[in-house]
Amino acid sequence: MYPLLIKILNVIAYLCFLGTNLYSGLGPQTDKTPYHEGYLTYITPASFTFGIWGFIHLLLGCFVIYQFFTSADEVVVEGINWHFISISLWNTAWLALWANDLLVLSWIAIVITASQVSHVYWVLKRKFEPVSVGDKLWIHLPFSLYHAWIAVVFVLSTFVAFTPEKLPDDEPSVLVRVLVFLALSFLGMHVVYYVESFRVDITGSIVIAWSLFGIAAGQEDPFIHWSAIVIGSASALYILKPLVFKYFLHRSSDENESLLPHHRR
Repeated sequence: MYPLLIKILNVIAYLCFLGTNLYSGLGPQTDKTPYHEGYLTYITPASFTFGIWGFIHLLLGCFVIYQFFTSADEVVVEGINWHFISISLWNTAWLALWANDLLVLSWIAIVITASQVSHVYWVLKRKFEPVSVGDKLWIHLPFSLYHAWIAVVFVLSTFVAFTPEKLPDDEPSVLVRVLVFLALSFLGMHVVYYVESFRVDITGSIVIAWSLFGIAAGQEDPFIHWSAIVIGSASALYILKPLVFKYFLHRSSDENESLLPHHRR
């Protein structure tokens, strides 16, 4: 009964989560949502960047279906447990608070959401290695993308809550430029961390790089625009590091070893 209860509540939480996001993106008050450039800041990405959020929703929908397969019982009940329900509720609260101009409270909600997503991400990484293609696609992949995206949302919410709103024809102050550069660097360091972690996370790195290019597309200030392009490009190149090592350098090393003469003992 306990595992079934978690799974049913996961479905209900997901439907609430999905419905709130659909209303926020397609409803009548689009100027009160983060998806249509409401509350512009000097780090707000172009609207197309939020397309990744729709893909994550799709994968999470696949997760709530896949969880009913017997092979997913252990990871859902013992690993994810009640955290997906908490994540969905807090993320929904973030949108509701944002829409009602309670920006500091919405920031607190996204901090809690990020902590919950991070917990699930690391539990999956450390304790539940995927044993099938289904595990990789419908459990690990959604939370990998979500973990990276929530870092971007956290940065955006921080600027919305604590920095001046971006107004037409205004230029950012030196302090704002410095803060934006630090935030962009923070996102760039996520890519390094994903690539260098004990289990390389290419998909999370791609989300961060995508978001950096989205920020570049959404900002006209030359310093911010080019900083985002440079850090985004460096991040995209860094993503190739494990692929280059695996498919080129490692293969070259094996070929060199095969050419070495074999000595008899």
